[in-house]
Amino acid sequence: MDKLCLRSYIKTCWLLVAHWIHRFSSGRESLEDDSRNGRPIAIITQQNIDAVKDLVQDGPHISIDYIADILDISHGSVYTILKEHLKLKKISSRWVPHKLTPAQQQRRFEICIGNLHKFESGAWKLGDIVTGDESWFYHRKIKSKQESKAWVAKGQSPPTEVRRQQFEEKTMFVIFFMTTGPLLIHQLPSGTSINAIYYRDECLKSLVQKLHRKRPSSTTNGIKLHHDNARPHMNDIVFNYLQEEKINVMAHPPYSPDLASSDFWLFSCLKRSLDTYPDATSLAKAIAKELNSIHIQGYQKTF
Repeated sequence: MDKLCLRSYIKTCWLLVAHWIHRFSSGRESLEDDSRNGRPIAIITQQNIDAVKDLVQDGPHISIDYIADILDISHGSVYTILKEHLKLKKISSRWVPHKLTPAQQQRRFEICIGNLHKFESGAWKLGDIVTGDESWFYHRKIKSKQESKAWVAKGQSPPTEVRRQQFEEKTMFVIFFMTTGPLLIHQLPSGTSINAIYYRDECLKSLVQKLHRKRPSSTTNGIKLHHDNARPHMNDIVFNYLQEEKINVMAHPPYSPDLASSDFWLFSCLKRSLDTYPDATSLAKAIAKELNSIHIQGYQKTF
């Protein structure tokens, strides 16, 4: 601020202070403005509120400046209408992997309503559900944009973070859990891919053994298995084996990772907690430790 501006600022402040000293010396006690005659502000009318509402409904991505230009009112008035009168806020669109067709949406609705009815009627119990899926886990943790921020001095170069490489080391794990905690943590050998036979022999059979040890009296009776519609899961080899073990398969809507506990909760929670590990063995130990450290209420609330 130059000297001329500084003098002007000090003079303005002094005049304002002197003005209020004089008013308080005259007996004034309130800081509120006196009521004044004149035309009231009539920009925020019901007509303008309805007009803004119609514009937003026609185009949810419309900007405040564009609305102000159309209605010939100020930016601030539009903002007040949106926030205080219509109670709206502008947020980013949520990215989804697929756009469901009307038939897929109807199928999703029917499955959800059917499952809800079974639980509310007592035909199914949450404690009988086993859910799981497979996922890749990288050996090296990359910090998020927020986590990688650092304080630097003027002229100092910012720290660097190496991006994820195309062939970076990773290991696939298959994890199943219930409301009581993890049941199976299966590590795939390097170079192995999951098909129906592998899924049945290495994953589901191990899962059944775990259930027999965990539930010696009821074993797999009443168990409901929930997994997504990945090709190995939907093979007749898998269906036939589950029927032999008297395990019911819960229907899963197409392209609905938000309805799979592994996808919308467990895997993301787990990967945020993990660090960097030199090999698959140490990574497997860390995953097991993290899964067992989650309180039972954490598993229960996801169901």
